[in-house]
Amino acid sequence: MSEDITILTSAHQNSLTKTFSGIVLRIQTFEIGKDFYVSDEPVSDLQSLSQLLQRLESKPTQTIIRGSLIEGKTNPVSSNKETFAERSQQ
Repeated sequence: MSEDITILTSAHQNSLTKTFSGIVLRIQTFEIGKDFYVSDEPVSDLQSLSQLLQRLESKPTQTIIRGSLIEGKTNPVSSNKETFAERSQQ
């Protein structure tokens, strides 16, 4: 059985991850942004989920979410409750 994983990509290429620098490892300020391109990636088992996550490790402008894009919304979209619906997943 295959399920779709929702992937958000920053529309303005902002990093969606925290970065640290300095001897004391201080968090660098960042702004995630509010506009995203949405895509779905099918996963069928734990191995395909792992492969997806490994691909995304080196892409700081992409992240996954548990929701799904509400029908009728088009890219780019804002990340809010009016744009995404909850999706039950295993």
